[in-house]
Amino acid sequence: MIDEAKREAVDRLGEIQGEMLELLDEADRILRHDIGGMIYERARSYWLAHVKMALTKEHGYLGGSMVDFEDTIKEAEEDLAEGDD
Repeated sequence: MIDEAKREAVDRLGEIQGEMLELLDEADRILRHDIGGMIYERARSYWLAHVKMALTKEHGYLGGSMVDFEDTIKEAEEDLAEGDD
C-alpha cells in the first residue's frame, strides 16, 4: 500500500515537471513574441535558462544543475524499484 502511494507520488512529480516545462515554454513564447527586445534577451539569458536547467538535462544551455528535478524523479523511481526486492 505504501508503495502504491509512493508510485503515485513519483508519477505526480513527473506530471508536475511536465507542466512546469510547458509553462516555461509558454513564458518564453510570450516574452519572445509579445515583449521582445532586451527584456526577452535578459530573461532568456538568465532566469529562463536557470529554471530550465533546474528542471531537466534536456536544454540547449551550457552547464546545468548539480541536481535537477529530473534527477530527483529518477532517484525516487530507483528507490521505489529497490523497495520491490
